[in-house]
This record gives sequence, structure tokens and C-alpha cells, in this order.
Amino acid sequence: MSTDVYEGRDGWLFLTGALAASYERASGRLPDTRLADWVKLIETRAARLMQMGIQYVHMPAPEKLTIYDNKSPDKIVDWRLSPGLRLGEMLQRSSYAHVWLDVIRPVRDARDGPPLFPKTDSHWNAEGAFVAYKTLCARSGIAPDLDLLSRKSVDYQAVFDLGAKMNPPRAEWFKLYDFTQKSRRTYANSIATYLETVTDAPVVFGASHVAFRNTAPSAAKKKILIFGDSFSAQGMTSLTGMLAETAAEVEFVWSSSLDWRYIERARPDVVIYEMAERIMWYLPQDDLSLRMLFWKQGWKAKWHQLKTRKWRPG
Repeated sequence: MSTDVYEGRDGWLFLTGALAASYERASGRLPDTRLADWVKLIETRAARLMQMGIQYVHMPAPEKLTIYDNKSPDKIVDWRLSPGLRLGEMLQRSSYAHVWLDVIRPVRDARDGPPLFPKTDSHWNAEGAFVAYKTLCARSGIAPDLDLLSRKSVDYQAVFDLGAKMNPPRAEWFKLYDFTQKSRRTYANSIATYLETVTDAPVVFGASHVAFRNTAPSAAKKKILIFGDSFSAQGMTSLTGMLAETAAEVEFVWSSSLDWRYIERARPDVVIYEMAERIMWYLPQDDLSLRMLFWKQGWKAKWHQLKTRKWRPG
């Protein structure tokens, strides 16, 4: 078993290790001095997007440690000192406090209902993403589809990221949704399709980019551009898919930095920035060039396929 995994009550697994050190104000991996740099970055983003007439929503995706501390007999961390909550508190003193969206407390408030995370995964499930989705819709002025979790699903068994660290690996059953009903995918770059076809990729590649269109009369007449990670996901099974079923246009870019040139070309109504709390130790530079990153990561993908005999040049 990995030293980065802690097993709590009833088989609940938690990512710990370096992550636990992020729940400290004065030391550790993510002290308040580092979060102060985040405040400056958010203010810079918000001011620039406001000048462009674009709404900015900055949303942290909560760690399992932050939500389900009640599943641990030991006090691994103090959830009240989570990176997302501390950053939100600091941003309240800013004139741009309105761009901050706290989904941590709504998710915690819902934790006593159906599970919001699988026991053996560090990411929320569809039920957890749905809580964030409703909160996002309220902030963005969009009416949520409250029947999304009534859509068809299949029971699926998988070894998730934390279960894979156990010896032997631990599988888990969960409900796999495909929210596709009103929307259709209109674009997926080769990194996105690579991630969907190769199951043994050594790393998660940035620069995945997908776009969806929804022509249903009920779709909100807004274009949403998401810069996020695996908590949003590029497919139709989680947060991105829920938003695609709700707004006329939705794009997802897997990146921790903003691509300002692409934002200027795409002209969205709303930019949503979603980042897992565990990644907040890294401060983005917002110097992303989606085209350049796509080129670099595309060659990494081809190199991995070549090594695994799944791709041949020419």
C-alpha cells in the first residue's frame, strides 16, 4: 500500500502525503503567503476579463479530505484550513471577491446523503459534481436541469486512482452517467481523442480541448469556457457534460493557466476556472498557448503510442 493513501472507516481511502501539508497556514506546501499570490492572480484575471465584458468564476474543486473528515477516526488535517477555504477567506477582502465561488461548503452540506465521492477515488462522482453544477448555474444566471441524475446510467466496476495504490488493487462499483441528450460534441482535438482511446497513458496530458453545442430551446443562450482538470473532465460524464446540457455552447480546456489569445478569439460569456485543491501549490503564469502546448503534448502522445506499439510513423 502507498504511503500517500490513508484508509479510514468502512474502506474509505484518502490521498494524503504532500497534500496533507497544504492544510497549514504558516508552513507546509501552501502557506498563506503563497495564497496571497493567488489573490493577486485572481484580481488580475478578473480585471482583465471584466474589461472584455466576460464574467469570471473562480472555483476550487474540494479534496476528499476536506469533505469527508467524518470518515476518518484520526484527525489527518483540519478541514477548515483547506487551501480552497483559506483562499476564499483571503479573497473576501478584495474588491473582486464576487468572482469567488465556494462549492466546498455546499458539497460538505450534502455529504450525509448519497456518496459524493467513490470510496476508492480522489475525485468526486456525478453526484458530487451535480452539487457544484447547481452552485455554478446559480452564479452564472442559468437555470439548472434538476433532472440530470435521473438520466440513464450503468453500473460499472473500476479500479480508481486510490484503489490502484492498494495491494492488491481494490475495485469499486459506481454509476456511470452519459448526460448526452440535448447537446453534441462539435470539436475534440487529438489529445482529447487520445485520452479517450488509450487506457495506459503514463501521464495525464494537458491541452485536451473539446467543444459542445446545444440547440434545444431550453438551453441558456450563453457560451461557457472552462479551464479545468479531471474534476470537470472533457467528456459527458461529469461537470462539463452537465453544463453542456444546460448552455448553448460549452468548451473545456484541460489547463491550469489561461490562454488569453484563445479567450479573445472565442469570446465566451463566462470563463470558469476550476482547479483541485491539491494542485494549488502551483501558481499559474497564465502564459498558456493552447496551440503550442497541443503541439508539444501531441508529440508526447505519439511517443507513448510508439513505445507501446500502438502507433507507427508515416
